[in-house]
Amino acid sequence: MSLPLPAATDLAQTAAAFAHWRSTTSAGARIPEELWSRAVEVAARHGVSKVATTLRLDYAGLKRRLTALTVPPPVPSAAAPAFVEMMLGLPPSGPGCVLSLSDARGRSLRIEWTGTATGEVAMVARSLWEAAPCSP
Repeated sequence: MSLPLPAATDLAQTAAAFAHWRSTTSAGARIPEELWSRAVEVAARHGVSKVATTLRLDYAGLKRRLTALTVPPPVPSAAAPAFVEMMLGLPPSGPGCVLSLSDARGRSLRIEWTGTATGEVAMVARSLWEAAPCSP
């Protein structure tokens, strides 16, 4: 069991560990996960910039590793609905009409209404049909 290092010496000891590893390893070798873990722990206390400079590490790589530990993974969003029904709560009255559109890609739009608002419904249908698809 290791005791927590004082703030001033943990960075110095980690720098010494990196220096020893670099002096005993051929150039181009990957940094071991144990050293990366120590660097991330120290960066959490002293900041990414200071630790990356002191340990001669890639700032972006160290920041990415620190962020991966501190930020919970994103929750997957629900898939876009295949069907949406909008009920306006109006009781049907008078003659009805149905506007149904579909294309070769499988998209479809169906609007049912009662009354005489044919022009307005056609205009709304056209704007919905020509609108850019929503991004998931």
